[in-house]
Amino acid sequence: MSVLARKNTLFIVACERKICLHCKCPREEHVVAVMPLEMEKTVTKLMYDFQRNSTSDDDSGCALEEYAWVPPGLKPEQVHQYYSSLPEDKVPYVNSPGEKHRIKQLLHQLPPHDNEVRYCNTLDDEEKRELKLFSNQRKRENLGRGNVRPFPVTMTGAICEQCGGQINGGDIAVFASRAGHGVCWHPHCFVCSMCDELLVDLIYFYQDGKIYCGRHHAERLKPRCSACDEIIFADECTEAEGRHWHMKHFCCFECETVLGGQRYIMKEGRPYCCGCFESLYAEYCFLRFSAPTDVHQSMLSKWD
Repeated sequence: MSVLARKNTLFIVACERKICLHCKCPREEHVVAVMPLEMEKTVTKLMYDFQRNSTSDDDSGCALEEYAWVPPGLKPEQVHQYYSSLPEDKVPYVNSPGEKHRIKQLLHQLPPHDNEVRYCNTLDDEEKRELKLFSNQRKRENLGRGNVRPFPVTMTGAICEQCGGQINGGDIAVFASRAGHGVCWHPHCFVCSMCDELLVDLIYFYQDGKIYCGRHHAERLKPRCSACDEIIFADECTEAEGRHWHMKHFCCFECETVLGGQRYIMKEGRPYCCGCFESLYAEYCFLRFSAPTDVHQSMLSKWD
């Protein structure tokens, strides 16, 4: 187990989990408050890699000081028009909740450990090789960046791929070249097909007629460990209630006891050993017996 200090917040890597020591939430929930230099370098490098490998129609653009990021290829008035169609709390004004949301989404939608070996915990040589092949293939065949531009006024319009609504000539629209010529979305409709979140910095992965964020596109191809958050390349893994774990990472969320071959109870997608679940969540009846009422026998019978 290792502990990392970041600006008065401690992060613990226990059972290889990337979580906060105090509240056990994902690391990106805290990074948005103060961006550590190491993480800032990670995000910068990640964005460079994605933009270098992505398919985009236009990489030129203007810089507006009021925004932390703007879509490439737009004039200032078009940038304002684009952002006016998004929810106010998602607009990345400098030093705003929208900028913090963008940083959080960069780390969540584009996990560094999905693409580079150095961000992973314990990969053997074969798994390192598979990750490199996996990452390179996705960048080559699926990665793209949406292109924001006005829909031509000389054309009759188009139908938004997400909502089916009309996009008229002169309206700001998002185009994705991997989806085909003329295929477009309303700006607020350019979202991941799985999580429905706006695609951060317009980066998408195209697969079988749908667009995804990097995280959920990777999960369409390989299972993700619910403990360490990394893609599983091993031949075997543990599966429970639709979630997956590396064999050695299937641990009690509270005490970190390895649960392979043991009885356990799932709560909110997290496995607990029976002792920890009882001490954390069970309600006791002291009328005749001191027996936990929350741990229903049927939850345990299938392991007997």
